Amino acid sequence: MQEAITKTKRIYCAKETKLFRQGQTSQKIYFIHTGYVLIRKVDFHGNPGVVDLYGPGSWFGPGFGGQSQDTEAVAKIGCELEVALLENIDTLMRSLSQTPKDLIEHLANRESLLQQRLFQHITAPLPVRLASLLSQLFHFRGQPCAHGHELDVKLSQSELAAMAGGSRQTVSQLLSRWKEDGVIDYTRQHICLLNKIAQEALSQR
Repeated sequence: MQEAITKTKRIYCAKETKLFRQGQTSQKIYFIHTGYVLIRKVDFHGNPGVVDLYGPGSWFGPGFGGQSQDTEAVAKIGCELEVALLENIDTLMRSLSQTPKDLIEHLANRESLLQQRLFQHITAPLPVRLASLLSQLFHFRGQPCAHGHELDVKLSQSELAAMAGGSRQTVSQLLSRWKEDGVIDYTRQHICLLNKIAQEALSQR
């Protein structure tokens, strides 16, 4: 059955919204205007682990992967997206003033970041992995902080721990230490940047 999208459709997520499920077949593609989307992968035991966090300007969707998606996507509250079928990508890109070069650069940058994270998962201890992940998130996904700090990303500590490959307890201890040192701050759903130089230095240790 043809999906109910004529050309493009703008959606606002007033609550956490699952956009597609792992293994779902679809030709949909998405572009994020504001907010965040969690990319998760379900393991053999049925437990979802966080693979990535996409922010404003991100392209994604089953349509880019041969129509079959090996991850699932969950839009966080307040996320606003454009959705279209892959066959209408030209129309969507024109409406966003995007070019094929912009799209290729975006996807290439995302692949490079994932490769860096994979290498660090193999070679670096958790404190370095976590600090480096935060540097990437603040640099590529950070938004003006609503709490008066420099930048923030909308992630819970549990989601951050899943992305860094560490336990919730250990990640919480590291964040608490860095908060006491004035490097970051956090709320229940946000990680906030206080001192960029000090934060980036942590990833070099």
